[in-house]
Amino acid sequence: MSHMRTHYTLMTLLCLISAIVSTASYALEVKKIRFGEHPDKVRMVLDISNISDYRAFILSDPYRMVIDLPTFNWTAGNINRPKHTMIKDVRQGKLDAGISRIVFDLDRPVIIETAFLLPKQGAKENRIVIDYKSATRQEFNNYKKNIHGTLKAQDYQTHNPNIPIPPSNSARPPITLREKPTIILDPGHGGQDPGAIGHNRIYEKNVVLSLAKQLKKSLLASGKYNVLMTRESDVFIRLKNRVKFARKHGGDLFISLHADSIHKPSVHGTSVYTLSKKSSDAQTEKLAEKENQADLIGGVGLSVEDEQVAFILGDFLMNETMNQSKFFANTLVEKLKSKRIYTLQNPHRYAGFAVLKAPDIPSILIEAGFMSNKKEANLLNKASHRQKMASAIHAGIDSYFSSIYENK
Repeated sequence: MSHMRTHYTLMTLLCLISAIVSTASYALEVKKIRFGEHPDKVRMVLDISNISDYRAFILSDPYRMVIDLPTFNWTAGNINRPKHTMIKDVRQGKLDAGISRIVFDLDRPVIIETAFLLPKQGAKENRIVIDYKSATRQEFNNYKKNIHGTLKAQDYQTHNPNIPIPPSNSARPPITLREKPTIILDPGHGGQDPGAIGHNRIYEKNVVLSLAKQLKKSLLASGKYNVLMTRESDVFIRLKNRVKFARKHGGDLFISLHADSIHKPSVHGTSVYTLSKKSSDAQTEKLAEKENQADLIGGVGLSVEDEQVAFILGDFLMNETMNQSKFFANTLVEKLKSKRIYTLQNPHRYAGFAVLKAPDIPSILIEAGFMSNKKEANLLNKASHRQKMASAIHAGIDSYFSSIYENK
């Protein structure tokens, strides 16, 4: 066992070195993305290391703006988005051999008015400039087939000319297709860990287990998915083992189900969380700390064990998975709202949740509501409300896989 672990760790370090060398060898670097607000448009500027071919276009369901470039090294860091940019989130990753993609998730339809390159001038970097503005649905539909820029996919297929380039409306880096994706449902808490306790002794562990079972039944009935649950009864499972379960069974999506509690009983609403080194806000940071302490109830700590070498790889292997997680979270939030599920303000939040750290499985945590709110606790204890919630989550899963498999 020790020999196997040593061999695995060595292979991991070799992969890490390879990733570092590969990253350093990229000819193109995306250094910064910034925005300027004007009365009739928004101007987005990408500072890049070299003048480069690119292509820019828009997509719907959900609304996105996409920029494809030759494979680049991403050093843009945190991106400041002024209030009226209409951009909810920014993701980036490898699209195919020789090509990388930046995806801007939008909160409404837009059209690109102009896109052009500017060469380096004094202290100003080489730049890609894109002017865009808000549009009606009809204007968007009339415009969405337009592509700006000169990048041709086949020009960068240097590794294997027979590799098919994913179509332009692929939403994210390609993943391996399988006939039925495997969904891992993770009802939080369990056994000696009741989770939050609501009005009339309603236990979070029971509510989320019931919700998971209803969601599993709905997903299986569709015939589209394989569905497994980390627990199907009132048992305690360590956070680390929930992640291990998902990886062991080859999960394509991991959904951890919870119900929050807070000292303000008036607060209510559903929220969705993804993994990040930095928390989106103080409340989310406290929530992550609380959820990460669940193992302490079972008499064990949160030490990261040697076999969890994926954590060591950090940004290199987690980047694409975190991008996919964010995309799924944003997709799910839209479905929750369309199904009239009340959500918190800014319902997609992020922090260092231990249960979301599978490096190769898009993972989210759903706080279905607040056990500390009497009305919401009673709702979560009703099968009819849980079914409404399950229907919205099911719709989000369908939309997510439809987007990433489209035109394959």
